[in-house]
Amino acid sequence: MAARKRTATPKPTPCEPCKGTGQITEAVYAGRGARRRRIAEQEATCLDCLGTGTALA
Repeated sequence: MAARKRTATPKPTPCEPCKGTGQITEAVYAGRGARRRRIAEQEATCLDCLGTGTALA
């Protein structure tokens, strides 16, 4: 009998917004009205893939 050929499992596609890392940067704002300004950036979990880094099917 001949040996079976195994097919490679397809690699999961990376998530578009986080580019497969599972983390995105969010802007932090302070102030109100016309004086509202961007003061910093912070890391956040990607809500599209929930931090896994792979696109959900």
